[in-house]
Amino acid sequence: MTPEELWANHHPDRKLPGSAEAENGKCGARLRSNDLKELGIVRHCANKSGKGTDHVGFGTCKFHLGSTKKHIQSATTAEAEIELKTLSQQLGEGEPLGNPEIEAWELARKTKQWSLILEKKMDELNDMLVSEDEAGIEHTRALIEILERAWERYQSMLEFLLKHDLRKRVLELEEHQARLVGQAFMTIVLSQDLKLSEAQVDIARSMFANQMSQLGPALEPSWAAGIVVEAEVIE
Repeated sequence: MTPEELWANHHPDRKLPGSAEAENGKCGARLRSNDLKELGIVRHCANKSGKGTDHVGFGTCKFHLGSTKKHIQSATTAEAEIELKTLSQQLGEGEPLGNPEIEAWELARKTKQWSLILEKKMDELNDMLVSEDEAGIEHTRALIEILERAWERYQSMLEFLLKHDLRKRVLELEEHQARLVGQAFMTIVLSQDLKLSEAQVDIARSMFANQMSQLGPALEPSWAAGIVVEAEVIE
């Protein structure tokens, strides 16, 4: 005899509650009805996930502890996982990582920029940084906490840059690229196929050096765009 038939024999005037299996988008909690227990029937709540709670669409409904702290946290985690999965699919294949020193330098620059944005917003708010709730209790706006965390992260990034001397590494990378460009040029100039005289080679060297000086920042590699690093002056 199926659960439906068994239930109909004992409770002909009542519909069998819930569903046989926990369904996607439904609460899915196991029903604790004494009537079901006596008949040995297992059913699951068919209410919409999170019904009657502040996390509708995720987790159990309000009738199955959906409003308790534990279930709220579980629902929030489930929602975040779905959102992150969706975002990951939208982003597609990630951009390849560049030189780690440059990636770290760029991250530090973005961290600083984020801190400056928050500081500007703080200036705009002026005396609006404190608000009162319905009970008249003052609360510091969340922006202050976000700014403090941004400062902490920026400080951590600076400590990382100092620890690994990334300023020196970025300079070395720029110098390395300049050497590669110079080597490529001189390989062409000194080629036996061109058959240049020593005087012509000297002229080519001079013209090349002059052109490089005039081009300046235009020769900056793409990964160094916007990065300003002052070389140390050696006396």
